[in-house]
Amino acid sequence: MVKPSPANRKPKQNSASKPASAAANALELLKTEHQAVAELFDEFESADSDEQQALAEQICQQLTLHAQIEEEILYPAAKNVLDGEDVELVNEAAVEHATVKDLIAKIEAMDAEDEPYKATVKVLSEYVKHHVDEEENELFPLLEGTDLDLESMGAELVGRKQELMTQLGSDEDLDEGDALDGEQDEDESAVAAATAQSAAKSASKSKPSSRKSP
Repeated sequence: MVKPSPANRKPKQNSASKPASAAANALELLKTEHQAVAELFDEFESADSDEQQALAEQICQQLTLHAQIEEEILYPAAKNVLDGEDVELVNEAAVEHATVKDLIAKIEAMDAEDEPYKATVKVLSEYVKHHVDEEENELFPLLEGTDLDLESMGAELVGRKQELMTQLGSDEDLDEGDALDGEQDEDESAVAAATAQSAAKSASKSKPSSRKSP
């Protein structure tokens, strides 16, 4: 899990930080998210080292959400309207997502101070760029020529992303609550131990001596 950055200045928000409130063409919506993540990668490159981890965390989160809504909604619909070699474009995109997820997992398991951290983010950036180029220049044009209802799909993508973001927020709140509960349990255990030790000392002092007086 990526740890919070110690930087005081938060990274600027971008259009991928929250889904659009109005329905939009699905492909244009996904292109907007592609561009937003590209901007985050650019910001990572120029950011101070103490700001880069927060940016990397945001990149990983946005890519994870983006990949999930594509895999749940776009790719199945694309397979239904494409055939032959064109379907292979969808299969290749799904395989590329798996590689992106592996890189994200590596980044989330590291700290910004780790030697391979920046290099791994750079590799992720280059791989995502390659993936986006293939989607936007090969897959998306094919889908534009089909009878897919891209407006309806756009609304579905937005709605699903909102659900995932809500779920993500709830999970983070739960993790924070568990951490606070753990700290409280430790404090209570420490207090109980100190109380027991104090009681033992008091009992020792009050115990009558067995030695007879002369």
